[in-house]
Amino acid sequence: MLGDFIKTYFINPIVHGTGYNVYNTALYATVLIIAVFLTYKLLRKMRIKIDRNFLLGVSPFVALGGVLRALQDAFSISYLFVTPLIYFVIFAAALFLLIISKSAEKVFKKEYYKIWLFSGALLCILGVSYMPFANFQAFEFTSFIFIGWAALLLAIKRLSKKVKPLDSFMSLENISLILVHMFDATTTFVALQFFSYWEQHVVTSFAINVFGPAAIFFIKLPVVILALYLIDRELYKKKDIEKRNIIKLAILVLGLAPGLRNLLRLIMGV
Repeated sequence: MLGDFIKTYFINPIVHGTGYNVYNTALYATVLIIAVFLTYKLLRKMRIKIDRNFLLGVSPFVALGGVLRALQDAFSISYLFVTPLIYFVIFAAALFLLIISKSAEKVFKKEYYKIWLFSGALLCILGVSYMPFANFQAFEFTSFIFIGWAALLLAIKRLSKKVKPLDSFMSLENISLILVHMFDATTTFVALQFFSYWEQHVVTSFAINVFGPAAIFFIKLPVVILALYLIDRELYKKKDIEKRNIIKLAILVLGLAPGLRNLLRLIMGV
């Protein structure tokens, strides 16, 4: 029965927190692709440039997704804060405040992205203020490993100056996105290696069960690098800048939101 199928593979994982399966993973990936396309069209219609200012303004809302998801883990606030529903909640909040910020530009004589950035940051601070921090050891482990990744990438960046194609790829933008996903991978590794957590995603769960928690790094790193390489290669023209930016924003969301959620959950000890 269709109803049983939907309940088993889509509703129960949300209600009972049993993680991902092949079916809901495929659906969520499809929805993400459609959402990126529709968001791009909407922003073009609103005449908002998808530039560095936009990316700066939206960044707190990406972080807010991780904050609210961690609060849901700790306090079971609402199913609306469970993946994938939380993405729709954050999108609605970000869009609403974007419209408000855009309208307030002339009133406050401030660029919209600054108002948008401030409102998103305020919501993040408010969310974090409700969190009980009990496990600082998790923060220490994560910081130590992440600093190692940052040092490695910066060293590669220095060496890449002698190789033109590599230097072009190792832009600040791409390094930042790689680091975001290494942050996500680090939080997953720390949670699995040192604390009693389990991996929810289908592909990474299989690899981790076979090769151990460190497998997350060997999955994440090549996938992100390949994705960024293909994006830069295919969308290199000036007219493609906004398309490239919106896709890279999606990559940022997929790394920062779950990584922050993992870290905050670890620190709260939930």
